[in-house]
Formats: sequence, structure tokens, C-alpha cells
Amino acid sequence: MILNYFPKRVLIVGGTGFTGERLALRLRRLGVGVRVLTRRPDSEVAARLKSHGCEVAKGDCARRWTLWEAAEDCQAIVSCAHIRYAEVLVQACMRVGVQRLVCVSSTRRYSHVACPTVGEVLAGEAAVVESELEWTIIRPTMIFGGERDRNISRIMRWIRRRQWIPVFGSGAAEIQPVFVEDVVSAIVESLRRPETIGRDYTLSGPTAMSYDDLLERVFRACDREVRIVHVPLALGLVGARLLKRVARRYGFSEAAMLRLDEDKKFDHAEARRDLSFDPTPFDDAVGMMVARTSEVDVLYVPVS
Repeated sequence: MILNYFPKRVLIVGGTGFTGERLALRLRRLGVGVRVLTRRPDSEVAARLKSHGCEVAKGDCARRWTLWEAAEDCQAIVSCAHIRYAEVLVQACMRVGVQRLVCVSSTRRYSHVACPTVGEVLAGEAAVVESELEWTIIRPTMIFGGERDRNISRIMRWIRRRQWIPVFGSGAAEIQPVFVEDVVSAIVESLRRPETIGRDYTLSGPTAMSYDDLLERVFRACDREVRIVHVPLALGLVGARLLKRVARRYGFSEAAMLRLDEDKKFDHAEARRDLSFDPTPFDDAVGMMVARTSEVDVLYVPVS
């Protein structure tokens, strides 16, 4: 049952993305009015959202007036877009009179690998925290859980065709991927619970595992023999430098490769306490994916 302090209408920025679409559909099932801002209102995802009763508004954060128009008569904005747009979102809230803002950020803010994206995350979060809005920041680790995720589903499609996979570096760094439905649940709870105002929460999977262990689990779930080919990180860095244009196209960069040897494990005790966050075990989530993932051949790209 929907509670009285749920906003009646929510604007979702990034609502046609992997996490945003699921959030929009979950809120509609709860009876919340949903408006989605998208650059492509004629897309397949937008059509699917419309069929479930969501409003679709054309626009993006780069054209601020479209954001202002879409935010009219909404009581909250949830952004699943990149946190670098946070300042624009804060300004839109102040202009239109929307007090509640929930932003999905990234655990990349904790990375020790110097790169512009880390600075963007830090600056974006600062813009939210320094505002006078009723804000909440949700900070997931690597999100997975469907054909449109950029992580586990790509691994599955790769190994179903090739039965081996390259790994840059040792594969020993620990990661803690989080199931997309758990992220959506946390965002919904942040909207429902006023005690989350003015707080930030890290969302991580239930247990940390090495990257090699993650791959072995996915291989087993897909009923394939484990064949991991380790490529020296230095060699990968040389390749990324020589093929910058191609590397960028497929998500490779020197910073991304360096992060492959960086531990990414995080505590989610505060999210468990305030959001009833109870992350799905990795093997269970992957098992659900295996049952419904189609075999589409795409280049495997590890994304942190």
C-alpha cells in the first residue's frame, strides 16, 4: 500500500536507462505518477513506459528549459543520469519549486585512480549536499541484472560464444556488484522515508569477491568450463594508449584499466538500517539472469 508521504508525481531523469526504466515501472506499480525525461521519446523503451502509464517528456539536462518544463507539478525529482548534472538539477528544483531530490551517484568517488570522472562525481555530490533541498544520495557499486546492464550480461554473452575471457591484470582485486532490483528498492524507500533526507547511502552486494571469482561464478551459472586468460596490465595500458579512439569506443581507457586492480568493496550498514536494504546474493541474481538472457554477441567491456 502506498503511504501518504510518497510524492504524488515524480520526474525521473535518465528514466529510459537501465536502472531508470525499472524505477519508473516500480513506482507506477505503487500508484505514483511518473514522468520521464528523455532525448528519445520515440524509443522502444519510452513506448514501453508509456504503455505502463508513464508520461514521457522530450528533453535533457543540457537544455535546461526542457528540464524545467518537465519538472512542473512534480513533487520530487529522481536522477539516474550521471551525477555531473547535479548542479543543473539543483537549479531546476529551485526554479520550479521542487524540494525533494534523490540523486544516484557512484562509488567511483572513492577511487584512488586520478581521472576527470572522479572529479565529476565529487563535484556533483558537493552541489547536492550544499543545496538547501531535501536531498538524498544513493551510491551503488557496479549494477547488474539484465540484458541492458554493461557488466555481467556482457560477460555472459561473451562466454556463451567463446568459452574463455580475457582479464587485464591479476584478477585478484575485490568487487561487490549489486543487483539492479535492490538498487531500485533502495531508491523507492528513500522517497518513502523522510528520515533519509540529508543523508547519503552506499549500496553494495552482500559479499565481496575477486574478479576471477566473479567470472568463475558466471561460468558455472552458464554451465561452461572456466577459462580465464590474464593479460598483463602494462600491456593493456600500452594498447589503450596506442588505440585511444578504438579503446574509447568500447569503454577502455587507462583509468578504467587501472581500476581493474583496485579493490571496490564497501559497507552498506547504513542502507540496511535506514532503507531496509537486503541485497540479493550474487549467485541467485546471476541464476535469474541466465534463465532469461538472450545470446547476443557483443564485445566484452569491463566497466567499473
